[in-house]
Amino acid sequence: MPGHEFRQAQTAIVSYYIDKDNNFSPLYETPILGKPWVSILLEVPFYEWSVVGLSRATGIRQVVAARTISLTCFYLTLPALYLLLARFALARPRRLLVLTLILTCPVYIFYSRSFLMESMELMCCAWFLLGFVRTMDGRSWAWLALTVIAGTGASLIKSSTYAVWLLPGAGYGFWLLWRSIKDRKGWLATFQTLCWGAATVAIPLAALRWWINLTDPIKAAHASAWIFTSKNLSEGNWGLVNFGARFSRQLWQTLFDRWQDAIMAPWLIGVCLVAGFLFAGASRWRVFGLAAVFFLAQLMFPFAYAYQDYYYYACALFLLAALGFALNALLDSRLPRWSCWLIVAVPIAAQLFNYWHGYRPSQLLKSDGGFNYTVALNDIAPKDGVLVVAGADWAAMVPFYSQRKALMIRNGLEFDPAYLKRAFNDLDGENVCALVLIGPLRYNRPLLELAAEKFDLDADSPTFSQGNTDVYFSQPYIEGVQTRLKGSNKYPEVIAKAADSKKAKATFRISPEVARSSFANISPAPFKGHFIYGLDHISADGKDAISFHPETDVWLHAPAKATTIKWDYGIFPGAYERAGDKTDGVEFIVTGETFDGHRRSIFHRLLDPVKRPEDRGLQQETIPYQPLPDETLIFSTRPNLGSAYDWAYCVKIEVK
Repeated sequence: MPGHEFRQAQTAIVSYYIDKDNNFSPLYETPILGKPWVSILLEVPFYEWSVVGLSRATGIRQVVAARTISLTCFYLTLPALYLLLARFALARPRRLLVLTLILTCPVYIFYSRSFLMESMELMCCAWFLLGFVRTMDGRSWAWLALTVIAGTGASLIKSSTYAVWLLPGAGYGFWLLWRSIKDRKGWLATFQTLCWGAATVAIPLAALRWWINLTDPIKAAHASAWIFTSKNLSEGNWGLVNFGARFSRQLWQTLFDRWQDAIMAPWLIGVCLVAGFLFAGASRWRVFGLAAVFFLAQLMFPFAYAYQDYYYYACALFLLAALGFALNALLDSRLPRWSCWLIVAVPIAAQLFNYWHGYRPSQLLKSDGGFNYTVALNDIAPKDGVLVVAGADWAAMVPFYSQRKALMIRNGLEFDPAYLKRAFNDLDGENVCALVLIGPLRYNRPLLELAAEKFDLDADSPTFSQGNTDVYFSQPYIEGVQTRLKGSNKYPEVIAKAADSKKAKATFRISPEVARSSFANISPAPFKGHFIYGLDHISADGKDAISFHPETDVWLHAPAKATTIKWDYGIFPGAYERAGDKTDGVEFIVTGETFDGHRRSIFHRLLDPVKRPEDRGLQQETIPYQPLPDETLIFSTRPNLGSAYDWAYCVKIEVK
């Protein structure tokens, strides 16, 4: 997802979990900053709901659905702009010149196919402004209804963009008031103008206030999502109340760089605006007013526009409309027609040149997104496993491409023990399966050791690495993950580290979180395990199973009033149907062990599918059982003579 992938990935992961959890509540999950997962509530997810709906209705992937909706919303913006231009008494062909400037603008070509709500927001804003103008001109209830609907959508999808579009609306409203006073229409006419104007924004602004009041306390209570409260966004990310920044030479140099990326060269913008204001005649104030909205947007949110080029999606068209009026005035001048059209072609060509050499190369890259290690995490990590990620700030790419929830440790909090302990403790009840350390954070030993102690990681060596990224799995999964990686060519550049054989093959404790995640087919939940080649989940006869290759042992506490043990197990057909060497059989054993160390044999069976056809396929045992006080049951596999091709599995264990 080229183009500020961190923001696109955030939108995408919201859509993914709305679909996965079938959660269409306004309080949606953005599982990237740890628990509570409902924390980053930046917008009402109208866009994400639309993506999920289209994906479900058509069967297309969400990223394709997202691009389809983004493009559709962009094109649905154009009729509103066309009708707005008519309010400036522009002839129909002349309006097309303004739309041509918009259609050839790099930021609209590039970000209109992104996984972002920018185009849906632009569509709502454009129809809001058109509705506002028509409502104020004609006192029409139908247009008022459209204005309220579009404005409410705009205020809840992205309030910072809605604020920009309120500027031309406010300007038009003040002009109407001034004209009413100037024409001496009386206080009643002025009062009616005020009432109609207030009616267009009352519900959108009330809806925005409701959303802020609902979400700010949730964000403020979170260990690290508090930076997204309206107050902190205004002071930090947006720079709304940072008045010194507006006069910073460095900031304006950065803004000029964004103009170069998103629109065209700053010097060319300046030349066009100055020429338009000087020579556009009666249109000069339209050039000035429209360009003023473009500049005021950046003065309102200087940091947002300086460091995120997609923000220009909200306001670039005001600048382009200003240039359009300047060029239309040029066409009415006495200059030769051919020279006028040559000048008109300059900004259009400049924008296309910028796109071709700027955005286009990244747009042409063919990629499934993410990295080889996120592909590995997606394939191998437990399906409901949670990642802890440090070194990537709160950028959602790792959890999104891994399709796992995550605690992403924001930059600046990696060395804060109070925060780390709180955030780690908030994950109680979750199966935290891996720690991902990126860049310099690989050498943050206090963080690594704190996570290792809390989540049962091997802090001595990463399970695997890729480039500047180390991944540490929790003890139950290490050997299985490394076995899978070493036997696959799917993950180039991923290097599976050699594990300590004593650690890898030692018995490990099974936490309630790991039991719920990785041993859902065993009841009661096991508390200890030993897997010769590591814990690995596979499919047997279309059912989820656990690899039980000899020698495997799983411990669980027997219920005091249990009477029956049910065990579904078997040996994979490939072990006995293959040409050449085959399995010589596997022993399946149930042992009872009391607190004083006394052991008794409860069940034993040798499966030898090569010699006995009845031992082939899924075996379903029902074993009568009478527990001893505080007895522990051990379910085991052992080789018959040798362990080659002893591909045993366990589908279900139930003691009741």
